[in-house]
Amino acid sequence: MRRQLNTAKASIAEGKYLHMRCAAHIINLIVQDGLKEVDASVKRVRAAVRYIKNGTSQLVKFKELAEEEKIDSKAFLKLDNCARWNSTYLMLKAAITYEKVFARYLEQEPSYATALSEERKGPGHPDDTDWENAKRMTEFLGHFFVLTERLSTTMHVTSCNFFFEIGEVHFLINSWMSSDDPLRKEMGKRMKDKYDKYWGTWLEPTPDEMVRNLNESGREKGKEKENMNLLIFVAAALDPRYKLSEYTKLAIAEMFGEENGPKVWAAVKECVHQLFEEYTNLYAPPGASTQAEEPRGRMKSLIARKVKLNGAGSGNSKSELEKYLAEYTEPENNNFDILGWWKVNSSRFPVLAQLARDVLAIPVSTVASEAIFSTTGRILDEFRTSLTPFMVQALVCTQDWLQRARPINIQEDMEQLAELEKELIEEFADTEKGKRKWDASVARSQGGSKSRKTTPTTTS
Repeated sequence: MRRQLNTAKASIAEGKYLHMRCAAHIINLIVQDGLKEVDASVKRVRAAVRYIKNGTSQLVKFKELAEEEKIDSKAFLKLDNCARWNSTYLMLKAAITYEKVFARYLEQEPSYATALSEERKGPGHPDDTDWENAKRMTEFLGHFFVLTERLSTTMHVTSCNFFFEIGEVHFLINSWMSSDDPLRKEMGKRMKDKYDKYWGTWLEPTPDEMVRNLNESGREKGKEKENMNLLIFVAAALDPRYKLSEYTKLAIAEMFGEENGPKVWAAVKECVHQLFEEYTNLYAPPGASTQAEEPRGRMKSLIARKVKLNGAGSGNSKSELEKYLAEYTEPENNNFDILGWWKVNSSRFPVLAQLARDVLAIPVSTVASEAIFSTTGRILDEFRTSLTPFMVQALVCTQDWLQRARPINIQEDMEQLAELEKELIEEFADTEKGKRKWDASVARSQGGSKSRKTTPTTTS
């Protein structure tokens, strides 16, 4: 794809930043490695939940004991999907609430322990150690559960927060590695290895690789071994709350260490300036360039180049990027509307606003798009394979509207709905007119043949 786009001259930065890994998938891999340390405990809790939910008598008895223990919880036992750690988190969270109920059920129902025993090829029933492991795992997984929800949202910009969410993962894993608890420390090590594979290392090309990767113009094509996509950092730089500030620099140093931190920081700054130059060539307003045909314009450009080479210059000659970075950062606010900010300031930074529009549109997770395929799979099953494309689209869109966080007020939108209905009628007028003509002709033909056949009967 990169080669085709470069041939068509339709890519930015020669397609160097085309590939963005899904954040939710990487978090899933990191957490799955951590779960291996408590795999036995998770299996026992899962087996216990499955046993209770597997029969009516078990459920009735379990709920009676829960009432006796005065367990006041709306969430009941949930069985997880082994391939999805977030469902495992929800299962453990619900099961921990009923820990005392499981203990009483074990005392009163001997068949429970027998059914889960190793003799029956079961993992065994959860004991105190297993429940303790489940509590610690639930506490830790809760952070990743909230993190995944934030990164998988579809109604908000996610790319500008990606870098700092990665930093949160880094902090959580390091806190477990420095714990005195052997279990947490071992889990932290496993997760750190997986984290470093995708987000924690910075690969520098060797001199031989740099020579091999040089193209005809002398510019580097890219590394064989892929680092983190630098657009993650560019999106943070385009956030007016952070920019290329000391805060961002220290965050990079914290994540990559004293040795690689300065290298990453230099690469980020270079990337931001290169993208700005490329977007300036593509989207700079016409009045921004000097008129080459005028002698005065040529002289001004010559002097400007000499001033630039001498490292001097007045404040008026600053570029958009320099002006943007020189201004104070916006105050930290979780409800900050970054798209609204760029919309208001697009007249001051037209080129940067174009860059921000493209970079901030990048989703950092494929969860939303994968959910769309799951939705269509539920709509088009083996019993409903004859739905028309229009009806499938209507069902998918209706479900999406119903799932919106903001409810639709029909009373306030009556005028808009009337306009929409009018547009739909006009759009499908020709189709409906042709359909009516066809139905009428079919009815006439069927009616004529039917009358001819029934005439002798009715006269008789």
